[in-house]
Amino acid sequence: MRNRVTAAALFTVLLVAGCGGGGGGSPEGKASGSAAPGSASASGSASVAAPRESAAPLGEAQLKSAALTGGDVDGFQVTDFPVKPDGDSTARPADCQPLENMRTASPDPGPQAFVGLLAYSGAGPTAGSATTVGLMAYDQSDAEGILEGLRTALKKCGAYEGGVPARTTAKAATAPDAGDEAVAFALQTQRDSADAFVVVRTGATVVLFYTVSGTGSAAEVPKELITAQIRKLEA
Repeated sequence: MRNRVTAAALFTVLLVAGCGGGGGGSPEGKASGSAAPGSASASGSASVAAPRESAAPLGEAQLKSAALTGGDVDGFQVTDFPVKPDGDSTARPADCQPLENMRTASPDPGPQAFVGLLAYSGAGPTAGSATTVGLMAYDQSDAEGILEGLRTALKKCGAYEGGVPARTTAKAATAPDAGDEAVAFALQTQRDSADAFVVVRTGATVVLFYTVSGTGSAAEVPKELITAQIRKLEA
């Protein structure tokens, strides 16, 4: 297991030193409505709500207004993440690229606007963990494509090389009942504990939650953080 001096320090290393811009691996198609509203899919990796009228992409000022701030969630410190990761990180095989893109907070296609946050948990079962929250504005068809691309990747990709200097395994997880649809998964690098990812789409906005554990055990995205952020975005 790599040395996690502090959750905040490691989190910065993961998103800055190891970041990529998400090359190939375009999302395949749009989100399907096969799952019942608010229910998990058969694989347990996604929840899809009933479709609603297409939404226009938000601007950066609107994203900032919708982003969590320090007093919004009890037990969490929330700060701005100053720079959107940018670069190049390639997964092999290419079927896994959408997962690596999300690990580096650089989905393909890139968002029209991006606001990043860091949320640190100081209490409860998630104490010591750090979560990135990335709010990304898209045209709705592209936003739907991001989620569909992740679902497709999780069906085809069990492990991949690239991104970090070790083999990474991927595993679907149970997505929360949040937004219009959601996908959840874990990525685990050899000799390390698993990092947790939840990606939620609400209208034309995609929200990434990426949690790194500071305790050495597998990470879990705090449910209260997801609930608070999606509620504020949809208000």
